[in-house]
Amino acid sequence: MGTKSIRHIVEANVASHLAAESGLTGVNIYTGDDGDINVLPKAIVLCDSARTPADLPEGAGNYDCSVRVTIFSNADDTTLADHRARCAALAGSMQDLAGLKAVFVASGDATLYDVTPNTEDEGKDERSYATAFTFGLLTVLAP
Repeated sequence: MGTKSIRHIVEANVASHLAAESGLTGVNIYTGDDGDINVLPKAIVLCDSARTPADLPEGAGNYDCSVRVTIFSNADDTTLADHRARCAALAGSMQDLAGLKAVFVASGDATLYDVTPNTEDEGKDERSYATAFTFGLLTVLAP
């Protein structure tokens, strides 16, 4: 367990799941530690924190992960309606618990038990739209 980072595992699995979402076709999906040059439209998956759930023992590999997914669209070539349609696809994809669980099973590094949507915040820059979603993912590292 000590050689695996739950944060990297969660980011990779969520990014893989979102990349398969048809409503996000054309959106580049990056993880928090991705060194690639980011190209719009894009979504960045970042596991901000991973804590042992309060009602479970420490050291057993259980984590309550706080995941932020921010989607960016270029305001010069995307309407706000199109950006919000991408946001709806992202939110819907994150509600597909069975699909997300299947990605975790396929990776073999961790098990996903639950996803809780927390917040959705929208902002507009002069040249881009950005919407940040936060989710709680209850996971356990594989032995």
